[in-house]
Amino acid sequence: MRVLLCLLSKQHVPNLLSVHHYRPDQLVLIQSKYMEREKAAESFLEALKLGGRDYSERHHIEKLDAEDDLSAARRALQNAHNRFPDAEWIANLTGGTKPMSIAAYEFFQDRGKRIYTNVARPTCFLDMDGGPAEEGEHRLSIKEFLAGYGFRLTKSDQDLTEAEDRARKWAPSARLLARRARATGLLDISHEEQNQAREKGIELSADRFDLRVEELQAEWVGDAKTRKLDKYEARFLTGEWLEVFFWNILTDHAQALGIWDVRLGPHIQHGNDGPSNDLDVAFMHNHRLAVMECKSGSQRHDPNADALYKLETVVRQVRALHVRSYLASTSNNLFNKRKLERGIREVKESLRARAEFYNCRILARDQIRELAAHADDAEKVREILFNKPGDDGDRA
Repeated sequence: MRVLLCLLSKQHVPNLLSVHHYRPDQLVLIQSKYMEREKAAESFLEALKLGGRDYSERHHIEKLDAEDDLSAARRALQNAHNRFPDAEWIANLTGGTKPMSIAAYEFFQDRGKRIYTNVARPTCFLDMDGGPAEEGEHRLSIKEFLAGYGFRLTKSDQDLTEAEDRARKWAPSARLLARRARATGLLDISHEEQNQAREKGIELSADRFDLRVEELQAEWVGDAKTRKLDKYEARFLTGEWLEVFFWNILTDHAQALGIWDVRLGPHIQHGNDGPSNDLDVAFMHNHRLAVMECKSGSQRHDPNADALYKLETVVRQVRALHVRSYLASTSNNLFNKRKLERGIREVKESLRARAEFYNCRILARDQIRELAAHADDAEKVREILFNKPGDDGDRA
């Protein structure tokens, strides 16, 4: 019988991946009092279940009274080992506190295999006794990743799939709009009309387009004088085209970019009664979550670009290390006002500093236009979305 030992902590990804790779017959979880209050084991087992590994009847939780006490950690390890003394043991040393890891390293020196993973390569399992490293193949989904932190997706798979089917159909229009990204909206309608259109649809005529692009008008109105749009079409034309553009470009180049599980508009919630947050675009990259907030038009209601605060609030809730985030906006609110008056589009220093601190990349409309112009070039897309950002300042 093979037993895998995991030291529970807030960072659950190395433990999750080790279970998928080694597929133990029995799972032993060392859980401190603090992790018990955080419901770490419960969340961990749920994440495994979502990934097709149900250990609800094949696990043992060994409680640890003091997570920073070597003696207490040794006692917990001994108690766990006594339950399966003749098993083939694998101890994952990656999680837990440092005293927990040290105790596990010492305890399993002559009792089993000791493995460790580096945060930069979470699927590479290093043999701490000098054996060859092993490479795992499982890719965590957004659902699995979030479940490990006690979150769940509240938008159904069917709703997500229907939204993504619409997004594929609108990809050419979204790219066209991204190539002409600007600080004003697409339609010449009032704020009140826009809100109504997003709930009930709108009767659209060619003369309501504030952006005069024949291809766009032909696509959405055609030869008819007017066309009735449903609420989803109205939402696309009143701003959601930007997230549709990013979802399509990420989906098209997912394999080349090394990303997966690209979803459009998922909603996440902590537990069953926590606040719900909607994500414009989300995907997995190197077993870490990446989230994108998309803001098109002038964003007059957000003069200080507070969308960045909202984005980082969501990221902090997940409590994950190295979560990648993006704020994509066509608004002038991103730029230094005085320099903008001189024709220079330079991201405000305060926003730049906050974004750097939060590991967030700001994509202003020049980067959006560039992405759209090179949407078929995977390397250019990689450069803009993943390489270290250079100087954001350029001239209008």
